[in-house]
Amino acid sequence: MPRRPDLARRAELARAAFEVLRARGMQTTMRELAEALGVKRPTLYFYFPDFGAVFETVLDQTYQTLAELVVTRVAKLEHPLDRLREVVDATIAFHRERPELIGGLFQLWAVGGRDFASVLDRERRIVVAARDALVADLRGGIARKQVLPCDPERVVDLVLAVVDGVLVHHVLGIARPDGVLEELAARVIEPLRPKRKRSRKRP
Repeated sequence: MPRRPDLARRAELARAAFEVLRARGMQTTMRELAEALGVKRPTLYFYFPDFGAVFETVLDQTYQTLAELVVTRVAKLEHPLDRLREVVDATIAFHRERPELIGGLFQLWAVGGRDFASVLDRERRIVVAARDALVADLRGGIARKQVLPCDPERVVDLVLAVVDGVLVHHVLGIARPDGVLEELAARVIEPLRPKRKRSRKRP
């Protein structure tokens, strides 16, 4: 019976390999990578048949860690618009604490996986599940009259597109996230919040 990889060890090696590849570039050979990680080549190949497998593992870890952070921060909030804004803020905070992550993932993305279509499909499923949850949350808010009537799918798609664009622009040094996200909140998210009716003062 073939030996199964130690998942914790695989995750540890993937993080270390990511740092090596990010620093040295994708021209690094598997032999050089094994030496940098302090493991034998057969051990490296046991966990990662190629650079694509490193990419897939790092990508999975990234989504899992980000999802855990977002869920923790969003769980404390009661209003769907506050939760939507927190998804934005948590995502930016996650990448701000890891400034090298997106650039490194771009490098690995260029290499792709052994089956690049399956990598894209897996990522698509993760993103779609998160998007659908946000849409359902907004739709529930509309039903409870916490959110003004709107097209929840368009709102969520716009918010997520802005976040993705800001992250890419930040890597390229084009835009600073804070100003763009404040504008997004002021012009898209907050206008969906019903205004509280002022109570009339008795004469």
